[in-house]
Amino acid sequence: MKKKTLCFDLDNVICTTKKNFYKSSKPKKKVIKYINYLYDKGFIIKIYTARFMGRNNDNGIKAKHAAQKITINQLKKWNLKYHKIFFGK
Repeated sequence: MKKKTLCFDLDNVICTTKKNFYKSSKPKKKVIKYINYLYDKGFIIKIYTARFMGRNNDNGIKAKHAAQKITINQLKKWNLKYHKIFFGK
């Protein structure tokens, strides 16, 4: 059986973010717990984010460079299980 892929937006889905204060984002623990459950059940989990796109005039490469370190560190701290993250949506 082929594995199903589930995609989630990061800000205000997986975490609560006010305006664009990404460093202050707060994890939604119930959402993270459920995504981890889906991951453990064999679903492919992909995370999408548009962090820093506005500040970088929709340049995905610059946005990724600005967002990658802080975002990945947050996801590790929150213990979110995922397979891939996409920046610059």
